[in-house]
Amino acid sequence: MKFENKPENSVLILGAGELGWPVLLAMSSKVQEHPAVKISVLLRSNAAHATSGRLRTRLDDLMTLGIAVVEGDLQENSVDELSAMFGAFSAVINCSGFVGGPGTQIKITQAVLKAGVPRYFPWQFGVDYDVVGSGSGQPVWDEQLQVRHLLRAQSTTEWVIVSTGIFTSYLFEPGFGVVDAQTKVVRALGDWNYAVTLTTPEDIGQLTADIFFHQPAFRNEIVYIAGDTLTYSEIADLMQEHWGTSVKRTLLDRKKLHDDAEQEPGDVGATYRLAFARPDGVAWRKEDTFNYRQGTETTTARQWLASQHKI
Repeated sequence: MKFENKPENSVLILGAGELGWPVLLAMSSKVQEHPAVKISVLLRSNAAHATSGRLRTRLDDLMTLGIAVVEGDLQENSVDELSAMFGAFSAVINCSGFVGGPGTQIKITQAVLKAGVPRYFPWQFGVDYDVVGSGSGQPVWDEQLQVRHLLRAQSTTEWVIVSTGIFTSYLFEPGFGVVDAQTKVVRALGDWNYAVTLTTPEDIGQLTADIFFHQPAFRNEIVYIAGDTLTYSEIADLMQEHWGTSVKRTLLDRKKLHDDAEQEPGDVGATYRLAFARPDGVAWRKEDTFNYRQGTETTTARQWLASQHKI
């Protein structure tokens, strides 16, 4: 596949964190097959000039991979400043996450569109915000829906949304409150038949690179991927097998979840539990995904658990 006059020849990846790093590794691996493509990463100044520790090691790794570093701050830089940076690239893959605070994803998208970047993968690595809609109780989810509205309201920048579900590890985080390893309790959010889709960052990185280079190119569409999709009942069965003991199964209905979120407005876990207590938008069949159609193996929840020692 030739890349002369193609929009994929200069790619800026925003962030080198939990998702950004796997995307950088997968994209740099793909570039070996497509040497005309040049990869850069946007880092804050302190990371770009680190002289020791993990950040310095990561910078050395970036240099080894042939990835150029661009300095910028998604939170502090204005739309105009970000637009000036983005304008030098023909594609932007946003792996910045929600750390920038409210409004950051809107600002990044406005800067991408103002720069006229030909191709954009927004930070939408999560649930299906179209199905969830507004008013989920998660302000960041409402903002993600606004990002989609901005993208669909224009025709200069082609976009690709990669819907991944939650990171696999988050399902087992104590703060999420579904799996409690200490007391051997599994809690269902809303209904035992409700499901959740989960994918590891490593699989998301590889599949994002596969989707980026796929021919024919994806244009202005949502691509679904999944490492696994499980109902809460299946999660309880899995944990019983994994722990080798019976588990206590507790149903948290929507009233209970709503009351918890109201009583603890600062508890992020409580608001997320309420948001995930729904029959749609947060899960899709693995058989309907890009990776399934491509025959690409992804890490299941069972496989992920087998690799852990603390759960």
